[in-house]
Amino acid sequence: MKSKDFLKFLTDKPIVIAFSTILIIEILLQIGVYKPFLKKNSYAANINRVTNHIIEQRKVLDPTILIVGTSVAFEGISVRILNEELKSTGEEVQSFAIRGSELVVQHHLLSEHLRKFPKVHTIIHVLEPGMAWVDRSHLVEPTMVMLSEVGNVSSIPLVQKYEYKMVWTDYLFLLFKSIAYRKDLGDMFINFNERIKAIARRNKNPNLMPWDYENPHTESMGPYNIRSLEECMEKTNPQTTFPLPTESDIDHRRMIHETCAIAITVPKDPIKTESTDRYFRRLNKMYSLILDQKIHIINVFAPYSSAIRPLNGPERMKIWEDGLHFALGDRQSLDQYDLQDSLGKEENGQYCFDLIHLNRQGMETFSHILGKELAKRYKK
Repeated sequence: MKSKDFLKFLTDKPIVIAFSTILIIEILLQIGVYKPFLKKNSYAANINRVTNHIIEQRKVLDPTILIVGTSVAFEGISVRILNEELKSTGEEVQSFAIRGSELVVQHHLLSEHLRKFPKVHTIIHVLEPGMAWVDRSHLVEPTMVMLSEVGNVSSIPLVQKYEYKMVWTDYLFLLFKSIAYRKDLGDMFINFNERIKAIARRNKNPNLMPWDYENPHTESMGPYNIRSLEECMEKTNPQTTFPLPTESDIDHRRMIHETCAIAITVPKDPIKTESTDRYFRRLNKMYSLILDQKIHIINVFAPYSSAIRPLNGPERMKIWEDGLHFALGDRQSLDQYDLQDSLGKEENGQYCFDLIHLNRQGMETFSHILGKELAKRYKK
């Protein structure tokens, strides 16, 4: 095709209209027009909801202590209970924990929003002992979705700094909202009525609490009497003959099975690997951001199911200790609460929803334990 013909093709009215429509849609998505319509409990909706809510609630709850972490902190810590325990100290706690957030997402959140909380003097970083051994070298879609919501273009240099091996499709995903939202848009068109009903329910029942979430799950692992990962896989797989406990249901059993299936893939040998070294280099970058703002870091290891506790023995925790010293550098000494056994060393299933998440009883009990520890620290 000659250049003259190609130019004529590009200026053809239908082509101009098509490109203009695509451009307008992309601009509208970039400025956030679609955000209120995101699918409930999707990664994009979750990170927007948590972030927007705690920023909007600053007049009610302007924290001096901020919790950062994944679903372990999100499900396992009650902001309400911590603030009750700390009431006499004058300290106030808020949670920035996000389900499924890798370190790069947590870093990006803090870089974009930490300055909005000028009273914060301490960050409680809730860590997961197995996480360093499953650290990823490539981006996965949930991580890119969350990065895109925090700041899509600004996330690219951070991802590069975090040593991810990016491919050209990753760049497109982070640059263009029409690509990032393609699955959510498709789901909305397929289930339009359900999406509108969900939005209507959300608008009719707004969250009036200063915190975004408090674990409502009463289901328990206790009746399964699971003592090992192998036993977990056997008792919770879809073809199991183990009777379904009355305190559980099929969905709950499936979620237990999913966390067991993930846990069983974590390397068992407590030795340093390429993944652990990369994880602590990444953690050093995040901690540098925090320490640059003269904010203290407290590391917390929360309780898991006793079925997984043997994996996190002294050898693995020594690697964590060395890694945290490296991440903190010479700017702060290690300050940590290892509370993995705070709900019992043997059978603690009554407190657990699944292998790594607490249920409501576990959340309440653990939050009181953590709150009392913090109250002793900040006692006036």
